[in-house]
Amino acid sequence: MRTGILIIIIFATIVVAYPFATSAEEEWYPIGDPDNEPHVQELGGWAVAEHVKQAHDGLKFINVVSGAEANAAGVKYRLDIKALKNNGQPGAYRAILLEEVRDNERTLISFEPTN
Repeated sequence: MRTGILIIIIFATIVVAYPFATSAEEEWYPIGDPDNEPHVQELGGWAVAEHVKQAHDGLKFINVVSGAEANAAGVKYRLDIKALKNNGQPGAYRAILLEEVRDNERTLISFEPTN
């Protein structure tokens, strides 16, 4: 009887802990040449526009300079973006977003300056 309860407790612990362990181990794959990837540039522009909707800081997208992608319930992108600040000076930013192609949805997870 005690062995059965112990097995149930171990199984429940694994079921609860597994999603956290696997999400921390995402493998990112570099995007070769973002300048020649129109979809990546589109995603960068979208990320800046979404950020502006939330922050109202007037950033203007220039381009994606580098990036990586990971498979996670869709495609997760980590994009290094160049954008113009309100003062006309370029700034560097990192956006993380999730694109769920099947549902035609995008979610901006984070957008932060890298300077």
